[in-house]
Amino acid sequence: MRRATTEDDVKALTSSLSEKLVPALGLDLVGLKPDDIKDIIYSIVSSLAESRSSKLTEEAAMKRIMATKDGLLKAVAAMLLSRERPLTREQLEFIAAYAPEAAGRAAPYLYQQAKRLGADDIIASLRSLWSQYGRPTPVECPRCGFRAVTPDLTCTVCGAQLSEGEIKRHMGFSRLLLETAKRLHPRLVEEMIAAGYVVLNHEVHPPSLAPKSGYALTIHLSRDEKETLRSLLSGGPRPDQDAGLPGSR
Repeated sequence: MRRATTEDDVKALTSSLSEKLVPALGLDLVGLKPDDIKDIIYSIVSSLAESRSSKLTEEAAMKRIMATKDGLLKAVAAMLLSRERPLTREQLEFIAAYAPEAAGRAAPYLYQQAKRLGADDIIASLRSLWSQYGRPTPVECPRCGFRAVTPDLTCTVCGAQLSEGEIKRHMGFSRLLLETAKRLHPRLVEEMIAAGYVVLNHEVHPPSLAPKSGYALTIHLSRDEKETLRSLLSGGPRPDQDAGLPGSR
Protein backbone atom coordinates (compact mmCIF):
# COMPACT_ATOMS: atom_id res chain seq x y z
CA MET A 1 0.00 0.00 0.00
CA ARG A 2 1.28 3.45 -0.88
CA ARG A 3 1.92 5.74 2.05
CA ALA A 4 -0.67 8.30 3.05
CA THR A 5 -0.31 11.95 2.14
CA THR A 6 1.87 13.86 4.60
CA GLU A 7 1.53 17.47 5.69
CA ASP A 8 4.54 18.34 3.53
CA ASP A 9 2.80 16.68 0.57
CA VAL A 10 -0.33 18.76 1.20
CA LYS A 11 1.70 21.97 1.29
CA ALA A 12 3.57 21.06 -1.90
CA LEU A 13 0.33 20.17 -3.70
CA THR A 14 -1.28 23.39 -2.49
CA SER A 15 1.54 25.50 -3.86
CA SER A 16 1.64 23.73 -7.22
CA LEU A 17 -2.13 23.66 -7.69
CA SER A 18 -2.53 27.31 -6.74
CA GLU A 19 -0.03 28.26 -9.45
CA LYS A 20 -1.95 26.26 -12.05
CA LEU A 21 -5.50 27.08 -11.01
CA VAL A 22 -5.18 30.86 -11.12
CA PRO A 23 -4.73 30.97 -14.92
CA ALA A 24 -6.85 27.84 -15.52
CA LEU A 25 -9.89 29.43 -13.87
CA GLY A 26 -9.23 32.95 -15.12
CA LEU A 27 -8.61 34.24 -11.62
CA ASP A 28 -5.71 36.32 -12.91
CA LEU A 29 -8.31 38.36 -14.82
CA VAL A 30 -9.79 39.52 -11.52
CA GLY A 31 -6.38 40.46 -10.15
CA LEU A 32 -5.71 37.37 -8.05
CA LYS A 33 -2.36 35.64 -7.54
CA PRO A 34 -1.56 32.11 -6.37
CA ASP A 35 -0.91 33.30 -2.81
CA ASP A 36 -4.43 34.77 -2.70
CA ILE A 37 -6.08 31.36 -3.04
CA LYS A 38 -3.60 29.17 -1.15
CA ASP A 39 -5.69 29.00 2.01
CA ILE A 40 -8.72 27.83 0.02
CA ILE A 41 -6.72 25.26 -1.95
CA TYR A 42 -5.00 24.03 1.22
CA SER A 43 -8.39 23.34 2.80
CA ILE A 44 -9.57 21.41 -0.25
CA VAL A 45 -6.36 19.40 -0.60
CA SER A 46 -6.32 18.56 3.12
CA SER A 47 -9.89 17.29 2.90
CA LEU A 48 -9.10 15.19 -0.15
CA ALA A 49 -5.98 13.75 1.48
CA GLU A 50 -7.87 12.79 4.66
CA SER A 51 -10.45 10.88 2.63
CA ARG A 52 -7.80 8.64 1.04
CA SER A 53 -5.70 5.86 2.46
CA SER A 54 -3.18 6.18 -0.36
CA LYS A 55 -1.11 9.19 -1.32
CA LEU A 56 -3.01 11.97 -3.09
CA THR A 57 -1.54 12.82 -6.48
CA GLU A 58 -1.62 16.24 -8.09
CA GLU A 59 -3.53 14.82 -11.07
CA ALA A 60 -6.25 13.36 -8.83
CA ALA A 61 -6.51 16.57 -6.81
CA MET A 62 -6.74 18.74 -9.93
CA LYS A 63 -9.39 16.49 -11.45
CA ARG A 64 -11.51 16.63 -8.29
CA ILE A 65 -11.15 20.40 -7.95
CA MET A 66 -12.10 21.07 -11.57
CA ALA A 67 -15.11 18.77 -11.24
CA THR A 68 -16.38 20.93 -8.39
CA LYS A 69 -14.97 24.26 -9.55
CA ASP A 70 -18.23 26.15 -8.90
CA GLY A 71 -17.71 25.55 -5.20
CA LEU A 72 -14.15 26.80 -5.46
CA LEU A 73 -15.19 29.92 -7.35
CA LYS A 74 -17.85 30.61 -4.74
CA ALA A 75 -15.24 30.30 -2.00
CA VAL A 76 -12.94 32.68 -3.88
CA ALA A 77 -15.77 35.20 -4.23
CA ALA A 78 -16.46 34.97 -0.49
CA MET A 79 -12.75 35.49 0.16
CA LEU A 80 -12.77 38.66 -1.96
CA LEU A 81 -15.69 39.94 0.10
CA SER A 82 -14.00 39.17 3.41
CA ARG A 83 -10.76 41.03 2.61
CA GLU A 84 -12.48 44.43 2.99
CA ARG A 85 -10.27 46.00 0.35
CA PRO A 86 -11.39 48.25 -2.51
CA LEU A 87 -12.79 46.03 -5.25
CA THR A 88 -12.28 46.34 -8.98
CA ARG A 89 -15.10 46.17 -11.49
CA GLU A 90 -13.98 42.68 -12.49
CA GLN A 91 -14.07 41.54 -8.88
CA LEU A 92 -17.55 42.97 -8.36
CA GLU A 93 -18.79 41.12 -11.43
CA PHE A 94 -17.08 37.94 -10.23
CA ILE A 95 -18.70 38.11 -6.78
CA ALA A 96 -22.16 38.77 -8.22
CA ALA A 97 -21.79 35.90 -10.69
CA TYR A 98 -20.33 33.19 -8.46
CA ALA A 99 -21.64 34.11 -5.00
CA PRO A 100 -25.04 35.73 -5.64
CA GLU A 101 -26.42 34.88 -2.20
CA ALA A 102 -23.42 36.46 -0.47
CA ALA A 103 -23.57 39.43 -2.85
CA GLY A 104 -27.23 39.97 -2.00
CA ARG A 105 -26.53 39.96 1.72
CA ALA A 106 -23.51 42.24 1.26
CA ALA A 107 -25.32 44.63 -1.08
CA PRO A 108 -24.75 47.72 1.15
CA TYR A 109 -20.97 47.23 0.96
CA LEU A 110 -20.96 46.25 -2.71
CA TYR A 111 -23.22 49.19 -3.59
CA GLN A 112 -20.64 51.59 -2.20
CA GLN A 113 -17.90 49.86 -4.18
CA ALA A 114 -19.93 49.94 -7.40
CA LYS A 115 -20.90 53.57 -6.84
CA ARG A 116 -17.22 54.48 -6.42
CA LEU A 117 -16.54 52.89 -9.81
CA GLY A 118 -19.60 54.38 -11.50
CA ALA A 119 -20.76 50.86 -12.35
CA ASP A 120 -24.48 51.49 -12.77
CA ASP A 121 -25.06 48.14 -14.48
CA ILE A 122 -23.61 46.29 -11.50
CA ILE A 123 -25.76 48.37 -9.15
CA ALA A 124 -28.81 47.23 -11.12
CA SER A 125 -27.74 43.60 -10.63
CA LEU A 126 -27.21 44.20 -6.93
CA ARG A 127 -30.76 45.55 -6.59
CA SER A 128 -32.07 42.23 -7.90
CA LEU A 129 -29.76 40.20 -5.64
CA TRP A 130 -30.75 42.29 -2.62
CA SER A 131 -34.41 41.57 -3.33
CA GLN A 132 -33.68 37.84 -3.58
CA TYR A 133 -31.11 37.25 -0.86
CA GLY A 134 -30.79 40.39 1.25
CA ARG A 135 -33.19 42.02 3.68
CA PRO A 136 -35.53 43.94 1.36
CA THR A 137 -38.27 46.16 2.74
CA PRO A 138 -41.50 47.10 0.95
CA VAL A 139 -40.50 50.70 0.22
CA GLU A 140 -37.90 51.67 -2.37
CA CYS A 141 -35.26 54.26 -1.55
CA PRO A 142 -35.57 57.37 -3.77
CA ARG A 143 -31.79 57.79 -3.84
CA CYS A 144 -30.32 54.35 -4.55
CA GLY A 145 -33.36 52.45 -5.82
CA PHE A 146 -33.03 49.54 -3.38
CA ARG A 147 -36.05 48.35 -1.45
CA ALA A 148 -34.39 49.15 1.83
CA VAL A 149 -36.29 51.92 3.64
CA THR A 150 -36.91 51.19 7.32
CA PRO A 151 -39.61 52.64 9.60
CA ASP A 152 -37.25 55.39 10.79
CA LEU A 153 -36.91 56.46 7.11
CA THR A 154 -33.31 55.30 6.83
CA CYS A 155 -32.04 53.33 3.82
CA THR A 156 -30.08 50.30 4.97
CA VAL A 157 -28.18 50.12 1.67
CA CYS A 158 -27.02 53.67 0.90
CA GLY A 159 -27.43 55.02 4.43
CA ALA A 160 -29.59 57.97 3.40
CA GLN A 161 -31.78 59.61 6.03
CA LEU A 162 -34.92 60.32 4.04
CA SER A 163 -37.82 62.69 4.45
CA GLU A 164 -41.46 61.77 4.05
CA GLY A 165 -41.61 64.23 1.16
CA GLU A 166 -38.89 62.38 -0.76
CA ILE A 167 -40.65 59.08 -0.31
CA LYS A 168 -44.00 60.53 -1.30
CA ARG A 169 -42.65 62.08 -4.50
CA HIS A 170 -40.72 58.96 -5.46
CA MET A 171 -43.67 56.59 -5.19
CA GLY A 172 -46.43 58.89 -6.39
CA PHE A 173 -48.05 58.86 -2.98
CA SER A 174 -50.96 61.20 -3.79
CA ARG A 175 -52.14 58.87 -6.55
CA LEU A 176 -51.75 55.77 -4.36
CA LEU A 177 -53.62 57.46 -1.53
CA LEU A 178 -56.54 58.40 -3.77
CA GLU A 179 -56.69 54.94 -5.37
CA THR A 180 -56.73 53.33 -1.93
CA ALA A 181 -59.39 55.72 -0.60
CA LYS A 182 -61.67 54.94 -3.54
CA ARG A 183 -61.65 51.26 -2.54
CA LEU A 184 -62.25 51.84 1.16
CA HIS A 185 -65.44 52.31 3.13
CA PRO A 186 -66.04 56.02 3.86
CA ARG A 187 -65.56 55.43 7.58
CA LEU A 188 -62.00 54.29 6.94
CA VAL A 189 -61.34 57.35 4.80
CA GLU A 190 -62.67 59.50 7.63
CA GLU A 191 -60.34 57.64 9.97
CA MET A 192 -57.30 58.55 7.85
CA ILE A 193 -58.34 62.20 7.79
CA ALA A 194 -58.93 62.30 11.55
CA ALA A 195 -55.70 60.47 12.36
CA GLY A 196 -53.67 62.59 9.98
CA TYR A 197 -51.51 59.71 8.88
CA VAL A 198 -51.53 56.38 7.08
CA VAL A 199 -49.36 53.27 7.30
CA LEU A 200 -47.34 52.33 4.24
CA ASN A 201 -45.72 49.10 3.14
CA HIS A 202 -46.61 47.58 -0.23
CA GLU A 203 -49.88 49.48 0.03
CA VAL A 204 -51.46 52.40 1.85
CA HIS A 205 -53.42 51.41 4.97
CA PRO A 206 -55.65 53.31 7.40
CA PRO A 207 -54.21 53.14 10.95
CA SER A 208 -56.74 50.50 12.07
CA LEU A 209 -55.69 48.21 9.21
CA ALA A 210 -51.95 48.61 9.79
CA PRO A 211 -50.01 45.36 9.19
CA LYS A 212 -49.20 43.49 12.37
CA SER A 213 -45.70 42.44 11.29
CA GLY A 214 -42.96 43.38 8.88
CA TYR A 215 -41.67 46.78 7.85
CA ALA A 216 -44.23 49.56 7.68
CA LEU A 217 -43.80 53.33 7.56
CA THR A 218 -45.97 55.97 9.19
CA ILE A 219 -46.62 58.67 6.58
CA HIS A 220 -48.33 61.88 7.64
CA LEU A 221 -50.94 63.49 5.43
CA SER A 222 -50.50 67.04 4.21
CA ARG A 223 -53.32 69.57 4.25
CA ASP A 224 -53.80 69.10 0.49
CA GLU A 225 -53.95 65.32 0.86
CA LYS A 226 -56.59 65.59 3.55
CA GLU A 227 -58.58 67.97 1.36
CA THR A 228 -58.40 65.47 -1.50
CA LEU A 229 -59.86 62.80 0.78
CA ARG A 230 -62.61 65.14 1.99
CA SER A 231 -63.49 65.97 -1.62
CA LEU A 232 -63.74 62.29 -2.39
CA LEU A 233 -66.13 61.77 0.53
CA SER A 234 -68.37 64.63 -0.59
CA GLY A 235 -68.27 63.70 -4.25
CA GLY A 236 -71.40 61.56 -4.29
CA PRO A 237 -73.00 58.44 -2.83
CA ARG A 238 -70.78 55.48 -2.04
CA PRO A 239 -71.84 51.81 -2.08
CA ASP A 240 -73.68 50.85 1.07
CA GLN A 241 -71.23 48.19 2.19
CA ASP A 242 -68.74 47.46 4.92
CA ALA A 243 -65.91 46.41 2.56
CA GLY A 244 -62.56 47.20 4.05
CA LEU A 245 -63.78 47.74 7.60
CA PRO A 246 -62.00 45.83 10.36
CA GLY A 247 -63.95 42.68 11.13
CA SER A 248 -66.04 42.85 7.95
CA ARG A 249 -66.54 39.85 5.72
